[in-house]
Amino acid sequence: MKRRFGLMVVLGLVGLWVLGCAGQQDVMKQGPSFVVTTPVVELRPGGKVFMYGTGFTPKQEIMLLLKDAGGGLSSIASNLKPAPVPNNEGAWAAEWDYSSYVRVVKPGTAMFTVADKDYKTLGHAPVVFVSPPAKPEAKPAAKPAAKPAARR
Repeated sequence: MKRRFGLMVVLGLVGLWVLGCAGQQDVMKQGPSFVVTTPVVELRPGGKVFMYGTGFTPKQEIMLLLKDAGGGLSSIASNLKPAPVPNNEGAWAAEWDYSSYVRVVKPGTAMFTVADKDYKTLGHAPVVFVSPPAKPEAKPAAKPAAKPAARR
């Protein structure tokens, strides 16, 4: 009886070890990853957002969508340079010139979504849009002090 119990314990530990190894293989097979390298952006003409992705299928057609803090949803693919096409290693990088969106995008936290051609979500990354600093108001020039009247 003791021998049978010992054998069951050993088999159980071997089984757990095998399951642990199988679980680690799943960790190694991670899906696509998407990163925005400029997570806080001032809304101003000429501004850019830099981003990249890894773990994508090579030459996979992908789309980038932006949902701003006001709930507006836009495809930004036409304003990305270069077009986000994963290379042979499944990586891509692009910059988004958001100049044409300055008047449309609302300040606050927005969400970028990377999707495949069927709109299946492959990744998300947040970005915070902030309003440019207020221009200082022009102060009126100080009036020169009155000169005392000359005495005669």
